[in-house]
Amino acid sequence: MSSSTLPLFFKVLGLILIITNHSSHVANARKAIAPSPRQRVSTLVDVVCQSYGVLEEYRARCTKEMLSDPKISSEKDSGKLRIMLVDLAIKKAKEARISLEKMEKTNNKYLEALERCAGFLNDAVLQFDSALDSLKNPNPEEDLMSISMNVTIAGDQLDYCEIGLANDHIVDHTVKSIIDNVRMHQRMVSRAFSL
Repeated sequence: MSSSTLPLFFKVLGLILIITNHSSHVANARKAIAPSPRQRVSTLVDVVCQSYGVLEEYRARCTKEMLSDPKISSEKDSGKLRIMLVDLAIKKAKEARISLEKMEKTNNKYLEALERCAGFLNDAVLQFDSALDSLKNPNPEEDLMSISMNVTIAGDQLDYCEIGLANDHIVDHTVKSIIDNVRMHQRMVSRAFSL
């Protein structure tokens, strides 16, 4: 190599090293940017669970509940998500009603209060059913606001149960847990209506 080509050789070698180094950084950056399974989850899960409409104490449970169902956790369409969440709320309210009815058979201390709560849960199921029917069979005269009223009324039914228990001076952590679970789902649905 002549002395005049030596600087050119080092320039080319330097360029090769820079390009090679840059390529490896880009490849590493792409690996770091690749979404984790949690990031691939629909952002609607975060919108529903991390919002003001879902109480702070429910947020982790809400996220866990939504992530446990791959269809819900990956849904990107807010209309379809509403239907799925109302359907889930119906399921949870029915399970709660059945649990209270079983408690009625074994607990004579506050049978009337449990019967009332089971009735209120039944009314909540009817409200959720009405909302679901309206979502699945849209009526041009009904908008989301009026359908969401059914969801609000379902929440009122849960309030009536809790008020009745408080008025009767009944403190039962099992009943509270059952009602809280349905309330969380009601709030999830309510939040989904504001998407």
